[in-house]
Amino acid sequence: MKRFLLSVAVAAGICIPAVAQAHFVWLVQKAEMGKPQLHVYFSEDAEPDSPELLKKLETFVVRQSSTAGEAKPLKLTIGSESLVAPIDVAQGPIVTGRFEYGVVARNPSNRYFIVYNAKSGPALGDPAWKKIDTSKLIDVDVIPVLSSSGKVDVTVLWKGTPVAKSEVTAVIPGVGEVKAETDEKGTATFEKGQPGTYAIRARVIQEEKGEYLGAAYDSIRNYGTVTFPGPAEESKTASLPALNPKVTSAGGAILGDTLYIYGGNLGSAHSYHNKGQSNELRRLALTDGQAWETVATGPALQGLAMVAHGGKLYRIGGFTAMNDEGQENDLQSQAAVACFDPAVGQWTDMPALPEPRSSHDAAVLGDTMYVVGGWHLGHSSEEKRSWHSTAWALDLSSKKPEWKALPDAPFERRALAVAAYDNKLYVIGGMEKAGSPTTKVSIFDPETSSWHEGPAIQGEGMTGFGCSSFATGGRLYVSTSKGNLQRLSADGKSWEIARELPTARFFHRMLPVDDSHFVMVAGANMETGKFDQVEIISVE
Repeated sequence: MKRFLLSVAVAAGICIPAVAQAHFVWLVQKAEMGKPQLHVYFSEDAEPDSPELLKKLETFVVRQSSTAGEAKPLKLTIGSESLVAPIDVAQGPIVTGRFEYGVVARNPSNRYFIVYNAKSGPALGDPAWKKIDTSKLIDVDVIPVLSSSGKVDVTVLWKGTPVAKSEVTAVIPGVGEVKAETDEKGTATFEKGQPGTYAIRARVIQEEKGEYLGAAYDSIRNYGTVTFPGPAEESKTASLPALNPKVTSAGGAILGDTLYIYGGNLGSAHSYHNKGQSNELRRLALTDGQAWETVATGPALQGLAMVAHGGKLYRIGGFTAMNDEGQENDLQSQAAVACFDPAVGQWTDMPALPEPRSSHDAAVLGDTMYVVGGWHLGHSSEEKRSWHSTAWALDLSSKKPEWKALPDAPFERRALAVAAYDNKLYVIGGMEKAGSPTTKVSIFDPETSSWHEGPAIQGEGMTGFGCSSFATGGRLYVSTSKGNLQRLSADGKSWEIARELPTARFFHRMLPVDDSHFVMVAGANMETGKFDQVEIISVE
């Protein structure tokens, strides 16, 4: 336990402890029992100290910020080692708080007023750090950014303005405590460390006299703290070439140690024309990451599905923009299915889908490929769009494979994810026909040939829109537009947050590299646009 000294009496007789070893307010986010929790510590470091100290923060208010600029107060309660509050994943990833501690006197000639500003957020590199402005909620705002050179740039703001020559102390996993001073732009730079929680603090001193609750002071010491997870797995990520050109709504699969993507939207969101869709099958060797290469071409498509099985790739459906740029959209869903054998290097036609389909997904269970969800685009007018409740299965081991109908799905959804897990199909999220995104999960059991409802993923509607799902290491995962990786609980009754992700993507592909890693490729974020980063992500 750390020691404290009592201050001398000041003004109205108020007596506040002067800390022998400086203490700060820290906000730390953790996933516990599958649910994200905020912990508030009053300590020298971002870890628990004496529980008695928490009483000093009884009036502390923290707020969770969204990209829309909302700041929602969280209800803090006293736990055994910290103040705690549940975090609403759908609200936003950044939490802040400002606390006026009071006047501290080490001696009659050294009295200062202390104000704590605290902040916590998502993993280093997440776009939320740049997009969510918290400078109006806290005076000292500390903003971490992963620079293009792979270092950690920390910018210190005082009421929204960069602060030069501010003392910054960073505790970096695998490195330890490092000190630096901000430059004229308010930025200090640190080396990146290992996976774990980064804890950074900065100080801004105001040389002005005043009173607080009747206690006189000679200066104001404003402290700002921030905590966040470091990138979980980046040694492989750094060696993978960027995806150029960038695409969304592409098909993706892994064969052996090679990543493949096909098609996708090359243009901006909701911009469709015959030159804005890729017709290329591209691949990247994950072992050496030399370069992306185009190995075959085909029809221009997006909103397709692609799976791997038996050393081959299978491309299913998608839509083609028939119109020129600037013309009225003429979007045509396709029924075509094709197989690519890397040993031969060309596409071979397979039995076409019973009806054209796009914005669907597919998965393989055993030797059978299943296709679920999506719609049929025939023209730009609404009446020419039909949503599918049909679902189909194709036995890839058959000498003459034929599509066989599953019982009609009890839903009509598109922009969803389909994953094989525990000998069942999990259909996750998407957009419902009524026009609302959803977090619902539906499960198909081939053994009983029946559908039933599963546990919804965490978050609100948009969390499930354009998500991606796959199983690895005996567990089922889904990555969401909110930038979290969720994992189905071992009993299959709920979803837990496995970790926060470096990038928050939708309409991307998350594909298993091994039992504990995924690769994230393609996709976009509504705030920052399309991603060219190809990331290897640890599941923890």
